Amino acid sequence: MAYQLYSRGSVRSANPQISSPLPPATRQPQPPIHPVPPQLPRSAATSPRATATAQSQESLAPYGGDFSTSHATPHPHITVESVRTVHIPSLTRITSLLLPIRYPNSFYTNIITDPVVASLSRVAVYHDHPVAAVPNSSGSSGSDKVIGGIRCRLEQQDSDYQIQGRVATNLYIQTLHLLSPYRGHGVAASLLDSLLYAPADDVGRKHKVSHIVKHYNIQSVTAHVHEANEDGLRWYVARGFKVQDGIVEGYYRRLQPSGAKIVRLDVQWDDQAEDHDQSCEAHVAQEESQNTTSSDAEDEEWEKVEADHDDDDHGVQPLDESRVLDRTDSTPSRKRKAEEESAHLPQRR
Repeated sequence: MAYQLYSRGSVRSANPQISSPLPPATRQPQPPIHPVPPQLPRSAATSPRATATAQSQESLAPYGGDFSTSHATPHPHITVESVRTVHIPSLTRITSLLLPIRYPNSFYTNIITDPVVASLSRVAVYHDHPVAAVPNSSGSSGSDKVIGGIRCRLEQQDSDYQIQGRVATNLYIQTLHLLSPYRGHGVAASLLDSLLYAPADDVGRKHKVSHIVKHYNIQSVTAHVHEANEDGLRWYVARGFKVQDGIVEGYYRRLQPSGAKIVRLDVQWDDQAEDHDQSCEAHVAQEESQNTTSSDAEDEEWEKVEADHDDDDHGVQPLDESRVLDRTDSTPSRKRKAEEESAHLPQRR
């Protein structure tokens, strides 16, 4: 071994023009289908806006509702669930596999320990059997596996933009990834929809915003996409996002080109509009109830009319007019008549 080291040293000294291999940090990996920003640039990480965003998220009251219920996806074997401790190892491996960055352990542990981050994070779980009725996330089978996930954070918008005293927030997508064999089935969209929209009661009914959106007063959703990632940009545009003008240069320091584009979705929701929809639905239900009651009353009245005014006996003779049952004393009974006839018959010897 010492000889090998010495020989290598001699070769290097004799050939000074030969450059050493590039370190792994400078190699250019291929961009993933849905690349997400590994971290903010150094200039932005120390900016007052980034500090204010972190402070605003810490000051937000966590969502106190139940978000542990699983959500169905178009794929019969895949559900969207809240992140639990058992999911963290698989989620860590998938994130490091699909994204060209290495997040610290706190990035994953905060999903469990921070209630705000927990309410804004989901995982896609593949089951080895079709999930006909989506169960609650109370346990995990040994055959179930994590195939993707989403993690978001909240950014406070302009302080003068408030609705009913609540400061408006922006939902920033930090990570959104899915293993390639399961893409094209609407699973990634289900991950995002599980945070933004409430489950639809009827097929084809317009989704309403979720309670999480209302609680945090989320007015928009944004994400960074690698400037050369045409598939990722088309994916966001197909779901209502708009690509903002300009490119954030140097955002992806490990990719070439290193720029990023910002996509934005304005969340359309209004308390008054939803209250109006609910009142309309209640009014329609009341009208249907009244129509049903009126129809029942008409049916009852129709039966009464038929019973009161039907004079046709339909060939049935009333009991008091029946000659068979209404006997008089002068009419002999059949038994008595038979006895009299037998008395007049001659007896055989």
